[in-house]
Amino acid sequence: MTGAVSTTPRRVLVTEPVHEAALELLHNAGVEVIGPGAPMQAADALLVRVRALSAEDVGLFGMISKHGVGVDNIPMLAAEAAGVTVTNTPGANAHAVAEQALMLMLALARNLDGQRSSLGPEKPVPRVPGLEGRRLLIVGFGASGRQLAALGRVLGMAVTIHSRDLKAARHAGYPVASELLAALPKADVISLHCPLNDATRGMLGAEALALLPKGALVINCARGGLVDEPALIAALESGHLGGAGLDVTVTEPLPENDPLRHAPRVILTPHAATLSDGAFRRMGVMAAQNILDVFAGRPKPEYVLLPKS
Repeated sequence: MTGAVSTTPRRVLVTEPVHEAALELLHNAGVEVIGPGAPMQAADALLVRVRALSAEDVGLFGMISKHGVGVDNIPMLAAEAAGVTVTNTPGANAHAVAEQALMLMLALARNLDGQRSSLGPEKPVPRVPGLEGRRLLIVGFGASGRQLAALGRVLGMAVTIHSRDLKAARHAGYPVASELLAALPKADVISLHCPLNDATRGMLGAEALALLPKGALVINCARGGLVDEPALIAALESGHLGGAGLDVTVTEPLPENDPLRHAPRVILTPHAATLSDGAFRRMGVMAAQNILDVFAGRPKPEYVLLPKS
């Protein structure tokens, strides 16, 4: 028979739970959804959050839609070699990540744990450094970095930007630092908002942490591998750093016996920055729409990482 049209629905494997609105969007488009949580298997597309994929995994799909921005869990070279389209959802979680970074900054700078433990009669109330007038160095000026910069300004902080491309930061009127190591001695708070790659892995190691002023705060809501964790623990235990707020760690979930859990003046959260109601919905819907757009042959170029334009 000639001219027959296949009625077999496209299949999408979903690795982890996503917002119900994303699944509804796929179902309403006639897509067969496998998962969330089904074993790895061939399908027309993969919708993935943080699950680490192997080079063999990526070859099972025509496209991979990342629920979020960072693609360090996707072997991009293998995907490119296999001709797999890869998309992401930039900006969908920016406000939520900035909120989480600010929450960690405030909790450390206002000594939230110390204040809570001072409740009760005759317990001394601790003095706190606060954030007003303190120097904030933001590493990375993508969507979440821009959001945090604006929040820092509102709080009266002196905000400086270090990024691979400084044109946007200059245009927005922020002081910029082209060299990270030169900027560190002038940073009371450093907050990381950059991707994890070969150039940024371990960027805050022993040398970099030693350059920060005594009492400085380290905030990381980007990727755990940006920080050398043993060096961070040593800098906290020595009293050089005032504290660290980490929403991400090298190993996730963090093992119960991990030394970070016992380091002084550390606030740990479970990679939860992106999970506000609004951000979780936006990421899921954008990731699902990216799949439908690729299926229809009209992907939005600003969301396509592979093939490279």
